[in-house]
Amino acid sequence: MPASSKQPEGSGALSPASGLLRPPGARAEAEFRARCIHCGKCAEACPYGSIRMAAGRMAGLLGQARNTPYIHARSIPCWLCMKCPPVCPSGALRPVRDMARADMGMAVLLKNRCHNWVGTVLCRTCYDKCPLRGTAMVLEGGDIPAVADACVGCGVCEHVCPVDAIVVRPNAGRRTASSMDETAGHGMAAGGADATDAAPGHGGNPA
Repeated sequence: MPASSKQPEGSGALSPASGLLRPPGARAEAEFRARCIHCGKCAEACPYGSIRMAAGRMAGLLGQARNTPYIHARSIPCWLCMKCPPVCPSGALRPVRDMARADMGMAVLLKNRCHNWVGTVLCRTCYDKCPLRGTAMVLEGGDIPAVADACVGCGVCEHVCPVDAIVVRPNAGRRTASSMDETAGHGMAAGGADATDAAPGHGGNPA
């Protein structure tokens, strides 16, 4: 089934209420927190230093989320190497191997910042760097990058965008079709069926 592009408009970064961007395979937020034992094994397994443990000043603001793993995509995105889910001892991260099933969230394109939409220059940086280029990030009309339903929220596009025109809405659970149509600035609804993907996987890299 062809990927359908979603292009929400927005005027700025998403609300903190959107939550933390969790590592690949994270279960719905409530179950993730209940299962996570704060061991940091996922962070240790990450070869890119993408996964951080919420601590310090951030921990004080997060309550039950303190000392849990998260990714700050603008600084260091997830390159979808998929090394973290297998090392999680508690099942907080589903043992997915296929990066197309990482299900971390959904990228949102802010049209009022994007070079392509404000008409300043043709830019394909997000498309060129997307680990799932052609399925998660597509070219509409052969020219304009667009986020498609296959986006897993790794944050690579947010990281490489030269004008901060992309942000990732954290998911921490299965996406629903309606949640993808929300405009930037609103939280994403989490929920739906959970699944374990045991298919052979492959990872992305920053090259």
